[in-house]
Amino acid sequence: MIVSENTTTNLPISNGKLAMWLFLATEVMFFTGLLATCMLLRESAPIPGAGIPYWPNQKTVHVEPWLGAVNTVILICSSLAVLLSINALKAHKISSSLFFLGTSLILGTVFLGVKAFEYKGKFAHGIIPGKIGECLPGMSVQREKLLQQNGLAYVRKVQTQLRIICAGVTNDNLKDQSDIIKNAYGLYLLTLDGKDSQNDYMRPLSPAQLGEKVNLLLAEYPQLHLPPAIPNGNLWASCYFALTGVHAIHVLFGLAFMLGIFVKGLFGNLQSMEGTLEVTGLYWHFVDLVWLVLYPIIYFL
Repeated sequence: MIVSENTTTNLPISNGKLAMWLFLATEVMFFTGLLATCMLLRESAPIPGAGIPYWPNQKTVHVEPWLGAVNTVILICSSLAVLLSINALKAHKISSSLFFLGTSLILGTVFLGVKAFEYKGKFAHGIIPGKIGECLPGMSVQREKLLQQNGLAYVRKVQTQLRIICAGVTNDNLKDQSDIIKNAYGLYLLTLDGKDSQNDYMRPLSPAQLGEKVNLLLAEYPQLHLPPAIPNGNLWASCYFALTGVHAIHVLFGLAFMLGIFVKGLFGNLQSMEGTLEVTGLYWHFVDLVWLVLYPIIYFL
């Protein structure tokens, strides 16, 4: 898409800028609706039981505010680089414009890389919509009954993960294992048939009891890749991936447009892309502003 600066309307801006402002107006409505929906879901989330927080905290869902802060700085610097590129192009400094545009591209890519790293951590800990156990002791009978299928699926998932962690471990060689493996193996036996490491009968763990034990084990050994039990965790994960995923898609589109301009500039046609670069810059600033709104909501609320 090439936007000509000579194409104007009766307004003191080009057609391209007018179209972008109109598009951004619809985007404001879209993100406002998305944010409002997530906030409404949060405020209407059921209270699991006495003493159980109704909404997951940052530590529970492995959200690192410092990573979000790093990404915020990266995106702000990328937005600044686009602005410097536009100003350099208006001053006919093609090399400087290309340099700043390339810098913005690199920073935008790093932003997505950091976000991918965060996603990897969520996947490793099983914090995925529809895959999180929500039962914990103290819940009402009605609430636990409502989550019965979720609880059974959670037990199977934990059992599978523990089987992988404890591969090759038996009662005979258990004494030679590390403390983390001993604890994981003991929990694994309880998920199988309700027997402890001495093969004495114990009542099989309910999903709520298993969730409590998994959370305690993770508190002591956070390096274990076990899915925690998080009341309303699936709702949180749905909101998290919806907000950050949609924003990441917008970042990808912005990078694609800037890459096209950058490649064309390498072939000596950057001056003709001044209008397009300005319009793309508007879009990129909007993406930056959206993240400035999302950051405190995701990482601190």
